[in-house]
Amino acid sequence: MSRQMTSSAFTKSKTLDNKYMLGDEIGKGAYARVYKALDLENGDFVAIKQVSLENIAQEDLSVIMQEIDLLKNLNHKNIVKYLGSSKTNAHLHIVLEYMENGSLADIIKPNKFGPFPESLVALYIAQVLEGLVYLHEQGVIHRDIKGANILTTKEGLVKLADFGVAIKLTDADLNTNSVVGTPYWMAPEVYVLNTPLLNYFFRELLVLPCFNYFVVAY
Repeated sequence: MSRQMTSSAFTKSKTLDNKYMLGDEIGKGAYARVYKALDLENGDFVAIKQVSLENIAQEDLSVIMQEIDLLKNLNHKNIVKYLGSSKTNAHLHIVLEYMENGSLADIIKPNKFGPFPESLVALYIAQVLEGLVYLHEQGVIHRDIKGANILTTKEGLVKLADFGVAIKLTDADLNTNSVVGTPYWMAPEVYVLNTPLLNYFFRELLVLPCFNYFVVAY
């Protein structure tokens, strides 16, 4: 009987909302851990981002909630799909599409596949551009395009992920000065010049040569 209780307690602690069973940890950030999880209703695999609410600053939580609100309204084959979220006293859980092959930054490591041939890079960049065109049509700027935020499926489909610093522009934002992102992946004029966001749609595309160099010469 003791063994049965232990097993039951373990299963309960690994189950979210009686719908998802948490599996292996597949990623970790400053505020969150990402788990592979099984949808108990249909057998699909998903990724669940578990954000600890303990000692998190209200400003940081607001950024995360903003990311959720933005993801809810995005629907494109080259954007990681948002599937839902739930909140407990201890954690905020964000359910996302599971990308089984991980990030491009991970799979080009020397101990994995190494640099890609130009033909494959062209295929990936074309898909990244499709995702960016869609985002820009929605008035959304990702602002942190890099290998770690481009995820892949086993079919070779690539999708943009991690919208933590993305914004949806309004007319009032177009003349706002704002610089965020990863310095090594930013267009020089974005990093050096604190210029208005009006031309950010174009400048975001200038990161692609960095991406091209990264995956070919890594």
